[in-house]
Amino acid sequence: MALRCLVLFLVLVHAAAGAARAQAADDPVRNFEYVWNALDRNYGQFEAKHVDWGALHEVYRPLVTPATTDAELRTILLAMLGHLNDAHVCIDDHERRTCTGINEDLPRDDFSLRLVASRFLAGKATQTLDHRFTFGWLTDRIGYLHIADFKAGLGETAAAIDTIMQRFAAADAMVVDVRSNPGGTGRSANLVADRFADRKRRFLTSRTRYGREHGDFAPAQYFHVEPRGPVRFTRPTILLTHRFSESAADEFILAMRVLPHVTVVGDLSAGAFSSQYPDQMPNGWTLWVAYKEIRDHEGVCWDGIGVRPDLRVRNTKADIEAGEDRVLEFAIRLLETGVLAPQNEASSLEDLRTSLVWTFARNVEEKGLKPARTVLTRALRTGDPSNYFSPDEAMQLFQEYQRDDRFAEAVVILEACREVFPPLASTYALLAHCHLKLDDTKAARGALDEVTAFEPMLPWEASQIARVESAYQAAVRGSAADIIRKTLADEGIAAAEDAFADLRSRGDAGPVFDLREFNNLGYELMEAGSLDAAVFVFTKNVQLHPDSWVVYDSLGEALAADSQRERAIENYRRSIELNPGNDNGRAILARLEGGE
Repeated sequence: MALRCLVLFLVLVHAAAGAARAQAADDPVRNFEYVWNALDRNYGQFEAKHVDWGALHEVYRPLVTPATTDAELRTILLAMLGHLNDAHVCIDDHERRTCTGINEDLPRDDFSLRLVASRFLAGKATQTLDHRFTFGWLTDRIGYLHIADFKAGLGETAAAIDTIMQRFAAADAMVVDVRSNPGGTGRSANLVADRFADRKRRFLTSRTRYGREHGDFAPAQYFHVEPRGPVRFTRPTILLTHRFSESAADEFILAMRVLPHVTVVGDLSAGAFSSQYPDQMPNGWTLWVAYKEIRDHEGVCWDGIGVRPDLRVRNTKADIEAGEDRVLEFAIRLLETGVLAPQNEASSLEDLRTSLVWTFARNVEEKGLKPARTVLTRALRTGDPSNYFSPDEAMQLFQEYQRDDRFAEAVVILEACREVFPPLASTYALLAHCHLKLDDTKAARGALDEVTAFEPMLPWEASQIARVESAYQAAVRGSAADIIRKTLADEGIAAAEDAFADLRSRGDAGPVFDLREFNNLGYELMEAGSLDAAVFVFTKNVQLHPDSWVVYDSLGEALAADSQRERAIENYRRSIELNPGNDNGRAILARLEGGE
């Protein structure tokens, strides 16, 4: 009887503690403060937009109380965020994602690609790149290209656009259309714009917010459009835009508008420029944070405004329903008159810069690592203002080198990044990672010790540092997951149970118990069909990390696969309790509870 009472007491205590944690996660005040602080710490365009973020806290914080409902909290947060007028600042409450840009609630009824293809291209349109590019002839001498998005990879985008440019090589003029283009990657947009470039021109400057103050930024990245590809088109070109030309399409417009032979016709674009990242709120909702400041080559920030066209022409819903596209019709008439003359874009030729990151990458391929390093080091020391070193580009190049296991090259570019911008915490974690891959634990330890002098600013940096620290410890002390993997393979679960207990008893003198390594081992075993061993490994991971929602989710998956439905339900419930934003877990739990 006493034992039963004790078990019941422990169950009640556990339930009460879980309820308290859930209540704390759902606390409206806590969630309001989380959102305000996340933007205060990382939003990139307070100064560009002249927003007094502190004043908005004073206005909106008193509206939130412990009794505020989810619907009310959502309304209050969106009202506060709306002052940023930023289409890349959003709230997703599992029901819908709402962003705060000017075009969020505008009807999308002023453009029809089907109408263009049937009427203006006479049903002879060609599509390529999974329907991303639609092209054909508007007249015998005017080509037409609609770009649906910039989401394809660089290689396939280059192949597709070069084929299209060859098709229109003899055209007298072109219409390029990015209406209803939601964006994609800026690098793909830049690649397409390069096929229209007459010479190198600067069109955009980007800075990443990094630091406690609203005006703290990492060194800038400079964007240029320049002639690339086997065929380029530099005769009269009209670019069609409207309010739903967004994100990477916005950047594409900035790139095209600095070309003298390009005239922008249509409506203002969406004005959604900054890169964004998702951040999970305590209640499981997703907050999207725009963390860069974007300006054109003349220093103007068009974010939230939209890039203005040279000639403003708009369609209405009635026009489209009547089979008319007044914007495209105007563009055709304008080109047929032959009156378009090159525009003066001299300002795009000022302050042209050369990227030291991509120069290093080219030198590595052409001259080898050692000479490339010498050239980079010399350039950094001379401080030539026509050069620039962008930490953002350095991280892009690091990703490419890591993908190809070229860690010696990665070390060089990361060391340069550390020299140029010492506060960037990611640099030290990635340096340590590379040194570990090169079996240099001493250098890895040095990088990890260096990072303690700096505050991680971006939300993923702290966990990034923790993962590399764990990898370092595993390199020095050994990996418990590796030992358990071998024991399971050689001797089975019973022996692995004994080995697990022995390894844990060694404490800090023994091998490292890493959450990710144990989770990866569990999935390896599941893929091999060893469900009992997988359940064993995931169960041990729960014991090691009882506050991680991931381990319960993984254990639930293995139990469900092993037909242990009740235990699977229990673990999925715990995972969702710890992470209300685990939507995939919710869906699986609903199926399990429904008897599937």
